[in-house]
Formats: sequence, structure tokens, C-alpha cells
Amino acid sequence: MSFDYRAPHNGTPVPGADPSGYMLGPDEGSMTWFAGALITFKAKAADTKGVLSFFQCDVPHGWQAPVHRHANESELFFITEGEWEVFVNDTVHLVTPGSTVWIPQATPHSIFVRSKRGRGFCMVTPAGFEKFFEDMGEPATSPSMPTHETRNPSPEELLKGGEAMGWEFVEPEPRRL
Repeated sequence: MSFDYRAPHNGTPVPGADPSGYMLGPDEGSMTWFAGALITFKAKAADTKGVLSFFQCDVPHGWQAPVHRHANESELFFITEGEWEVFVNDTVHLVTPGSTVWIPQATPHSIFVRSKRGRGFCMVTPAGFEKFFEDMGEPATSPSMPTHETRNPSPEELLKGGEAMGWEFVEPEPRRL
């Protein structure tokens, strides 16, 4: 199944964002708690006319994404804190602050955070996949990683929500060093 990016995105804009151009301060954005992580959206489909999404992610030790691929989206990660293991192109890379990872659409990839905490930025193009995180997560009530148990979607929920976005599950665990 493929996600139609020509259709209305039905997403919510980031507060203060304007598709004709905008600037957000360091603490501004739209926040979502997703599987124990904090995702702060700086740009979503509604803000960029579908061109790209951009967000900061704060993730705890052990946070992981299974091996998966996106039928429509490419991702660019820039890591600012911690050690991450990122599988892409049949190789697991040790990713440290200052590292950049490019993941083209349809490429199997996974993530595992091996340090106490990880932080980085991600750009997704074309935009729209942020809806997956919002649908599977919950609105964050503070600009920090959650200090309580948050919604943790089941593998079945992730598969169903991801399928609607062209996300395909490949393996249940991330590839590790």
C-alpha cells in the first residue's frame, strides 16, 4: 500500500509555523511522547506543503526501532548526543555526536540507542509520516522525556498504523553490532 502525498495531509501544523516561511525558537514546536521518547516537531506536512518533516528526538537507553522500511520516505538523521547503532545498507554503524545517517526510501533500517540517552534530529521527505508518531503516541505535556509510563503501542498496532503510511516491518529486532 502506498501513501498518497498529493492528498490533503489532514495533519495539524506546528504552533507558530506558516507554510510561507517561519522561525521557531529553541523551545518551540509540537511535542509527542512515542514509546518512551520525546519527539519535538519543528516542521510537519501542514507547515511545508508536504515537502518535509523535521523533528528532534530525545530517546532513553535501549530505545529501538525494528528493522523496517518506508515505501515513500527517505530519512536523514543528525546525532547530537549519545551512541546509537543504526543499521542501513546491510551494515550496523556506530553513530556518535556529529554523525549523519542517510536512509533512502525502501531501504531496510533499524535503530538501537546504546548510551544512557540519545538525542538527534531527523528530516523525513516527503512529509506526512509524522502522523504515524502522533497516532501511535500521545501529546507530551512537558518538554522532556516522559517520567511516567506512556502509551506503548503493540507490534500489531504499529504494523496496522505503519501499513497505512507505507511502512513495512522486516524483522522484529534491530540489527546490532
